[in-house]
Amino acid sequence: MTEQQVLEVYRETIGPLYAYVSRRCGGERVLAEDIVQETWLRAVDAWRRHGMPDAPAGWLTTVAHNLLVNHFRRQKPVALDAIASESVLAVVDAGFNTDSAEIATTIRWGLARLPQRQARLLEAFHFDERSMASLARDLRLSERAVEGRLRRARLKLRRLIQRAPVSQGVRR
Repeated sequence: MTEQQVLEVYRETIGPLYAYVSRRCGGERVLAEDIVQETWLRAVDAWRRHGMPDAPAGWLTTVAHNLLVNHFRRQKPVALDAIASESVLAVVDAGFNTDSAEIATTIRWGLARLPQRQARLLEAFHFDERSMASLARDLRLSERAVEGRLRRARLKLRRLIQRAPVSQGVRR
């Protein structure tokens, strides 16, 4: 692996990687930058020792995803008032679109506690804006089956947020 190869991969992947991470950070720019930077530090270290993987973009995305999950799993729940709690649940029901960093962080906290399959399905649908047809094709399921899985994952996420220790929400 040459420095030039790493630089080429960096140029090709930095934009999409940052977009992937920032969609999952709820607008927390500093967190997104930290995750992307840590991902690249790990990449350079691992690639020097073991060589560059066949699919570097996939490798980077997986590392970034794991770093995000670990970050949000470490968050500690704190109390949200009743209005904020209902706002979080409304955003979960409406598709995760929010300008509120607090609500986005609460959603990520819940996603980090879902089984990986459910969390990845919700992320692909809501953050990556994948269509039901596209997900069905990739999962080799009917669109109706994907719709059912999304509904069950959303309900489980809702219950996790409602039953968070201490209360709903997360501390930064």
